[in-house]
Amino acid sequence: MLLLYFVVGGLILGLVSGGRLARLGNVRIFWWPVALGGLAFQLLLFGPPLADIVGQAGPALYVASSGAVMIALLRNLRQPGFAVIALGASLNLLVIVANGGQMPASPEAWALLTGTPEVPTVAFSNSALSEPATRFAFLGDLFVLPRPMPFANVFSIGDVLIGLGGALFLTRTMHRRNKEVATPRGAATSIA
Repeated sequence: MLLLYFVVGGLILGLVSGGRLARLGNVRIFWWPVALGGLAFQLLLFGPPLADIVGQAGPALYVASSGAVMIALLRNLRQPGFAVIALGASLNLLVIVANGGQMPASPEAWALLTGTPEVPTVAFSNSALSEPATRFAFLGDLFVLPRPMPFANVFSIGDVLIGLGGALFLTRTMHRRNKEVATPRGAATSIA
């Protein structure tokens, strides 16, 4: 939920620097149903009752849905900020795949957030505590958005890059004077 802070920050920065919200309505994102579908599936995957029943299929489903989001991101790299978003998503996907389909979380960060050094669920979760054998632990959830802040959670450097890219996208798009609109064939035309 760290992303919401970046979204709000990007919108505020865009407005105070003279950008217009209306320009966001002219953006054309390719394959957006694929990205939203992947993210929506993850919301279902990590909540009851699906998290309780997926069992060993959970990690593969998580990686597959993340892969779908990544494909949609890569299709839209021409959008401002999407290269930064894709870099952050790639780092997250790398550490998730390298650790069996779950994002490693620092026990210290998790304990600071929850008061306990354990992930409090027996159902499938996108998080697993880092161990000495964790691969790329430095890319895992090492940072904490602490309570009582809204949407308190642990987060990774990949999450920060995704948020920064999102804020950059919003701010730059709000300042576009001539919007690039891609035609169905993929050629770009400029409109006022």
